[in-house]
Amino acid sequence: MVGNIPQFVWYNPTRVVFGPGESSKLGAVVNDLAGPTARVFLATGSHSLKARGLLQGIVDSIGGSRVTLFDRVTPFPSPDLVDDALAACRASGAEIVVAVGGGSAMDLAKAVAILMTHEGSSRDFALGKKAFERPGLDFVAVPTTSGSSSEVTSGAALWDMDAKRSMGLSSPLMFPTVAIVDPELAMTMPKTLAAATGMDAFTSAFESYWSLEAEPISDGIDLEVIRLFATNLERSCIQGDLESRSSCALAATMSGIAYSNSHPNACHAVGSPLTIHWGVTHGQAVGITLAAFLEWNANAISHKLPALWDALGVEGLEEASARILQIMERCGLETRLQGLGIGDGDIETLLEHTRWDRLDVMPRPIDREEMRALFQKLV
Repeated sequence: MVGNIPQFVWYNPTRVVFGPGESSKLGAVVNDLAGPTARVFLATGSHSLKARGLLQGIVDSIGGSRVTLFDRVTPFPSPDLVDDALAACRASGAEIVVAVGGGSAMDLAKAVAILMTHEGSSRDFALGKKAFERPGLDFVAVPTTSGSSSEVTSGAALWDMDAKRSMGLSSPLMFPTVAIVDPELAMTMPKTLAAATGMDAFTSAFESYWSLEAEPISDGIDLEVIRLFATNLERSCIQGDLESRSSCALAATMSGIAYSNSHPNACHAVGSPLTIHWGVTHGQAVGITLAAFLEWNANAISHKLPALWDALGVEGLEEASARILQIMERCGLETRLQGLGIGDGDIETLLEHTRWDRLDVMPRPIDREEMRALFQKLV
């Protein structure tokens, strides 16, 4: 910052195709990128699309004879699962990668796309033994949930549950080529999934807004994301109508565009051990500390609070915290650590495994004792 003139770099190259019914254009998008005869590697989960009766139509829209289907994606994909998918992709001779599903499917496929043009395992790159040097295969992301935002981000989260650690792949070379965001695909999300995924993107927008990495573009997007979720998330969970689901789908994609440049931090730093050690779903894990960290950081971003209160539809910090908790409760999410099975005796484990490296961009630093006190208030 020079005086009041901002200085920043903004980058997000993914082409976004948004709207109800737009997933019908998947075949045309694939053809435009790779040609009508290109072999396609399609990654998805093992159950959801089949249960909804959507999978065959998706395969047919691409052209069934050229599709290699990998339908073994599980929540919290491991490096080993990524390597299995990579071997299948190599064997298929695929020229383009497509994912239709939630964040796990998109993260796995994103990893496969970049690894296809490199030698080495996913762990080699996640652990920093190797670095990405060239673009991967073109990758088309089609989300069926509204919260991971992986369709517009440059990272892929991997989870080694046996070793109790999370890791990830990240590079500017990993942005999806095209994201097709069709709210109709989110219509059959159960309430619990709409709540958890929405809370993930909602939380990310707050973290991005208070971050030291924040910039005018991310601020503007984050405020609109917060407004959209504050207005629509409860309705999306309770009524599940197309208008509210569309607003949440848009908000989730916008959240990822913003946090590609101004990254999630405190809530995600705590969310990681909550998932690994207690099996808490990701959106619930990051959302549980949102109100507490907003209260912690508020004074450090006092100049940005009026716009934030306006987006959230409140008039001050106390009302803001209450509104966040109200949204969570109405969506069926827990607001206390004890509701997740975590008591005072678990705080040391939570402190030990918090991703402290992600807290460097907090506007108000927090040390271990201060974090302990924050957790104790949440039990």
